[in-house]
Amino acid sequence: MSSRFRSVAFWFGLVGWVASAAAEPRPLPQPVDVDATPETRALLANLHRIGWGTDTFMFGQEFPLSYDKRELLGYLDVAQSEVKDVVGDHPAVHGSDVHFLIDKDRHERFAHLRAARKAFADGAMVTLDYHWLGRYGGTHNWQEQDAKILHHVVTGDDATGDVTWFYARLDAVLKVINEDLGFPIVFRPLHEMNGDWFWWGSLAEGGPETYAQAYRMLVDYIRERSDLVLFCWSPDTALATEYYPGDDYVDVIGVDGYGAGNPNIEYITVPLMVGLLEQVTDFAAEHGKVAALTETGYGTWGEINYHTERPQWWTQDGLEPIMASPKAKRIAWVLTWINSHWSGPYTPHIASQEAFRSFYDDPRTLFQTDVASMNLYVEPTR
Repeated sequence: MSSRFRSVAFWFGLVGWVASAAAEPRPLPQPVDVDATPETRALLANLHRIGWGTDTFMFGQEFPLSYDKRELLGYLDVAQSEVKDVVGDHPAVHGSDVHFLIDKDRHERFAHLRAARKAFADGAMVTLDYHWLGRYGGTHNWQEQDAKILHHVVTGDDATGDVTWFYARLDAVLKVINEDLGFPIVFRPLHEMNGDWFWWGSLAEGGPETYAQAYRMLVDYIRERSDLVLFCWSPDTALATEYYPGDDYVDVIGVDGYGAGNPNIEYITVPLMVGLLEQVTDFAAEHGKVAALTETGYGTWGEINYHTERPQWWTQDGLEPIMASPKAKRIAWVLTWINSHWSGPYTPHIASQEAFRSFYDDPRTLFQTDVASMNLYVEPTR
């Protein structure tokens, strides 16, 4: 489908949303940062519009402009991506990771920052997750001493310096957001907390109560020092509301889930994933938030070979089941993981290109050109 016909279909959906709003005026959603910039507020309003007002969702990928299956690209060419190689357009959502923006060498940091700036300039939304390296283990994975950090932060116990370290790392995050980027982003910290693999996860000292309080303290610290952030809370493969920090601290309810439709993965199926998204959108609707599928893909490790095993995966196990559910289709975006020499491919690399073009051609999927035309950073017409 040509970009012209994609745009026409998309805008008919938006016109319907605006007409509905005109007939029954609805207040603009308010970010949890009361001092958020007009552009940040507009981004939140447009996410609500896409999720709750149109039968579309944005397609996103982590590092689409700075990695591909061959090399690190961002310091050479941010005009290209493996998604664009296939469909002629970039993802609408550009995922990045604070860890790569502060802990890597200067060449890689430059590559990823340049890519994020380019995505924003071209109209995409930028999200930041944070695979936060622990103070003791030097990794984001669980480590016994690191698993005590959030409890020390919440209780104010700085005998070991953990509290000082925690806020120093947040200062580094703030430098990235305020100085290196300088535009509205969706920040997704301390994600997948209900899993046991991260040091802030389910094995952390103090359990869900400590986690929720630490998340609140993190949000308070950042929103006092930046007006460019929308906050996303995202458990893994379950809603896990025992970890929810509260409506005053979350703009977006996300969920991560990999493997639906993969015959080699038993713990999640397509019906289970759709059911999970229905729970997420119900919860988001009840609490006045945006809903999103914040990470997904055919698998989580090794060669992600859906492109040969199940080339129609993005349409058959993603788009169609989601859109068949009146609730699940209320997500605002879907984001998949990294194509690199050590990850993926999560988007078409060889065999599944034609199938992915069908996914792109469907007017219910939004890519960068689509969202650039609506301008995510300008308040929607009411």
